[in-house]
Amino acid sequence: MGKLNIFLAITAVVVIGMGSVFFLGKDAFGFGSEKKPSVEDIVELSVDTDVITTNLASNNFAVVQFNILLDSKEAKAELDMRKPEVRAAVIAILAGFTKDQLTGREGIANLEEELYAKLEAMVESGRVERVLVTEFKVQ
Repeated sequence: MGKLNIFLAITAVVVIGMGSVFFLGKDAFGFGSEKKPSVEDIVELSVDTDVITTNLASNNFAVVQFNILLDSKEAKAELDMRKPEVRAAVIAILAGFTKDQLTGREGIANLEEELYAKLEAMVESGRVERVLVTEFKVQ
């Protein structure tokens, strides 16, 4: 009987908790309360790369530019100082892609994801929020 009472008590706590979240809303408990950054925040916390032209694995070349959104002014300042490393990361990543792998939405999304992962590991004073391709040509 003791185990049954413990099980019922745990079940009751879970049901009450889930009911509270449902009726009071996610925001009352801090879930889903992340606000989207304003346009001013985006401009203030973004870094644009230079236009980068480099060879691909398929003997073609790409011309790209990125906009990188960071979570703080400190992270933006750090990434500004690391622009040569960012440029090197872009070149290294693109060197592993072929023209066919970069074709279409999926190709651009894969490029953004790879650069995001590389930059997230690079930035020590904050987080990379997103990476956007702002210029893209493959020939």
